Amino acid sequence: MKHDLPTRPGDEFRFIEVEGHRLRVFTRDLEKAGPPLVICNGLGQAVEMLLPMMDELPDRPIITFDAAGVGRSDTPDVGASMQQHALMLRAVLDALDVEQFDILGISWGGALAQQIAHDMPDRCRKLVLAITSAGGIASWWGSPVALAEIMFPWRYFSKAYGDFIGPFMYGGEAILHPELFREYSRHAIRPSYEGYSAQVKAMCSWSSLPWLHQLKQPTQIIAGAGDTLIPIPNQILLASLIPNAKLQIYPAGHLVMYSRRAEIGQLVTGFLNAA
Repeated sequence: MKHDLPTRPGDEFRFIEVEGHRLRVFTRDLEKAGPPLVICNGLGQAVEMLLPMMDELPDRPIITFDAAGVGRSDTPDVGASMQQHALMLRAVLDALDVEQFDILGISWGGALAQQIAHDMPDRCRKLVLAITSAGGIASWWGSPVALAEIMFPWRYFSKAYGDFIGPFMYGGEAILHPELFREYSRHAIRPSYEGYSAQVKAMCSWSSLPWLHQLKQPTQIIAGAGDTLIPIPNQILLASLIPNAKLQIYPAGHLVMYSRRAEIGQLVTGFLNAA
């Protein structure tokens, strides 16, 4: 199968069947010692958009994937809830014979990471939550433009439109330097409309508020002070409710995991390596 970006030795794409549907899974250096870092990506975003961030985590086994209906993964006939997405990810980890792992959730993927940490406390060691919230029904919503645009995948269907509207959705440095957003999004793969809509519904109908206080994992929360999509009150709420959490704020918007990836790579590496 042709992939959208060159990969390096130790990288592998594969398909894993879960309940009759194929999920595209990417692994890097899985033979290395230590628990892998599982990365859950944002709404409608395929593996390729994570590769620049993953390059800043060079010493760690990594697992990531295209969620159902996203990238090269199949689209289920019936949209999955956040709990069902977590069950699919559990099946992927079981298929890879992964017992212990750390998890990083970015934006929409932060909700999935929270669900995994809640559902698999004996297997999930540490939790990193980046530019995310406690769920659609427990969120401070962003700007009207961001809220209107996030509900539909049109920016993936037209690159010209996406390059125009994306900076206004993401805020911060994306507005000041729209070329950053164009660089970030150039390897996007259009999700299916059904898959994207199901992801939106899963997020909007889910919340971690009832059990955030039960999470036991050491947690690093990452926020962008200028984020107009999932603004900083969301990350402050997470930090206040998760017992063993600390918050790092960057002078950036929702593009922080790309624009500040070198700094964040060091932060995440230090956090995961700490005793």
